[in-house]
Amino acid sequence: MKIWTEEERLRYEAERDAEPYMPGFTWGEYHRLPERQQERESQKIFQIGASSLGYWKTCSLSPCRRAKACRGFLSEAQAASGHYQRYFPPCIREGTHRQSATLKEMLRLAGEPDEAENI
Repeated sequence: MKIWTEEERLRYEAERDAEPYMPGFTWGEYHRLPERQQERESQKIFQIGASSLGYWKTCSLSPCRRAKACRGFLSEAQAASGHYQRYFPPCIREGTHRQSATLKEMLRLAGEPDEAENI
């Protein structure tokens, strides 16, 4: 185990905080957000996969159906209920089939089809 000086430790933390994490955020910026805001930012990313899979067609939210794309965010009540995965939009729900399909679609859209087969 390496023992770091205070200067080395601070430099390491600064470098880690500056690493890109998700669109518009570095690692440090994202992790300094309140938990509810982190969930909302993650939902924005997974809306892309949900839209591509056409979940908006059966969505209970009218903005999604009108836009013909996923636009939904979990309400406070939905997030607290435990029936929804907090980092996915409401159309994905707790079902593992839709969660798995959305993750595969996100990898496919990112151009990593080999990784999608492993999920």
